[in-house]
Amino acid sequence: ASASASSTRTNLPLEQFPRIVVAYQSWNQCDESVYQHVLNGANIIIWFKTDMISESSDGVLEPVAAFTQGPNRTCVEDTIARLAIMGHDRSRVKHLISVGGWDAAHPDTSHTAAEYYDAFQAFNGAIGTNTGRVYDGLDWDLEGNDVLNAPTNYFTVECLELMAELSNLLHANGYIVSMAPPESYLDVQTSEFSQSVALTYPTDVWNDGKPEFTLHGRNAYAYPLAKYPDAFDFVSFQMYETKSHAFYNTTVLGTSQVEYAMAYIERLLHNDGIVVDFTDSAFAFLGKQTLDLTDRVVVGLLAKHVENDVLPLTAKNLTSAIQRLEARGSKHVRGGMYWCIRDDPEGLVASVLGDFFGTKTTNDSTSIS
Repeated sequence: ASASASSTRTNLPLEQFPRIVVAYQSWNQCDESVYQHVLNGANIIIWFKTDMISESSDGVLEPVAAFTQGPNRTCVEDTIARLAIMGHDRSRVKHLISVGGWDAAHPDTSHTAAEYYDAFQAFNGAIGTNTGRVYDGLDWDLEGNDVLNAPTNYFTVECLELMAELSNLLHANGYIVSMAPPESYLDVQTSEFSQSVALTYPTDVWNDGKPEFTLHGRNAYAYPLAKYPDAFDFVSFQMYETKSHAFYNTTVLGTSQVEYAMAYIERLLHNDGIVVDFTDSAFAFLGKQTLDLTDRVVVGLLAKHVENDVLPLTAKNLTSAIQRLEARGSKHVRGGMYWCIRDDPEGLVASVLGDFFGTKTTNDSTSIS
C-alpha cells in the first residue's frame, strides 16, 4: 500500500466535535429511524457490521484480504446524502463502520495490515468508484462467543497486532478510528492483562456466592491502545457488558448510579487511570503502561432495558454524574454512546444525551419529511 504510517493526534478535532453522541445501528440495519436520532443529537453513527476475511476469487491464484457483509451500501449512501440535505452533512455527523460483534468472527490474520488497508479503501469506495468514501472511519467491536471454548474467546497475538497496525494505518491516512470494549476488555479496576475473554470477575460475589458470568476479559483491548495511543480518536466503554462491575455495584451493592458513574469516570480520567501490566504476557516488552484517555472517554449505555428491567446506568444518571464532576473541575468526558438505534425508536436516549452535550438540532428548518 502507498499509505502513510505515521499517525496524528486526532481525526475528530475538539473544535469541530467538542462533544459526541455515538449511536450504533443494529445488525445490518439501514432505515429511516436514524434521522430522528440525528435530530435528537447523535453525531457519530456507527453502522454495523463488516467482517475481515481472506477471499478467493475466480482467476486469482492467491486469496486476498477483504471486508465483507454490512448494511446495504446503496441504502447507507442514500441515508448519508439525505442527512446532508437535512443540514447534517459530514461536517456535523460522522459515519463509521464497525468490525466484530458478539459471536462474530475475529479477523483472518493471514493478511497484513497494509493489505487490509487497501481492502478497506476498496470496500469503502475510496478507490475503484466515482462515489468517494462511504465511511469516515472504522470502529473495533471484536468480542467473545457464547460457546466457552470458541476460538474467538481468545485474542491471538496476530489479531491484536492486526488491530494495532491497521488502526495506525487508517488513522495516519485521515480515517477516524474508535473502539468499543466491553467493560472488562479495558478495565479500570485491574492492571492484569490476558488475551482470554473467558474469565470471571472474582471480586464480584453475586447472590449465590459464585461468579455469574464466565466470559469477561482482562484488558484485552489495552495492547492496541498501548502500542499506538494516538491512533484512536475515542473509546466507548460498554458499561452494559453482561454482569458488569457497573451492574453489580448499582444492584447487588446498592450504589447509586450517579455515584458509581462519578467514581468510575474519576478513576478513568484522574487518579491512576487505566494501568495495565503486560510483564507476564506475549507483550512483555511494554512492561507496565498507563493509558491516557483524556478527551477520548465515551460512556456506553443500553437503549432498552435488560436484566429484569434494570439498567446499569441510564442516560439521565450519566449526564447528572458528568455535570457534578465538571462543576468541580473534572477533565472532559467526550460523550455518550448507546446500543442501539433499533431499540430506541423515538430516539429518547439520543435526546437526553444531545440536550446535555449540546449536539441536539435546534434549527427548525431541518425535517425528516
